[in-house]
Amino acid sequence: MNRSVESIKIDMHETQGCLVVPIQEELSKESALLIQRGLLEQVHAKSIKGVIIDLSGVEVIDGNLWEIFSKTVKMVKMLGSPSVITGLSPGVVASIIDLNLDFNDLTTAMNLEDGLEILTQSTEPETGVENENENDENNDAIEKEIEKGVDNEVT
Repeated sequence: MNRSVESIKIDMHETQGCLVVPIQEELSKESALLIQRGLLEQVHAKSIKGVIIDLSGVEVIDGNLWEIFSKTVKMVKMLGSPSVITGLSPGVVASIIDLNLDFNDLTTAMNLEDGLEILTQSTEPETGVENENENDENNDAIEKEIEKGVDNEVT
């Protein structure tokens, strides 16, 4: 963590329409804030399905770093894209729980593949099958009401 902020280089890349941010080293607060800024600029500039922040290279997380990543996810959401945090090690998860850090409203996945699946499934167009079923049910209910009305008029 003694590395200067300028020496931290995180390559963000796109895959399956999603922006992936692999973090493969321990970060200082300043480095995490630089990554946050760059990520937000990329989300604002591109049309993407979502963002994956892959923390598989992070072995230790403190409250400050977790807060930065948590706020980054919320900021990305405000820009209109969902996010998934992937690659949390058992030690990082234990730290998050032990430190009583907020993880509500965050979507997590075991690995990059699972994260991509979450983001790409949530943005695929609906087939309309569910809507057809709802229309059939509504039509059946209307027909029953009409039949009741006709029966009441006959008697």
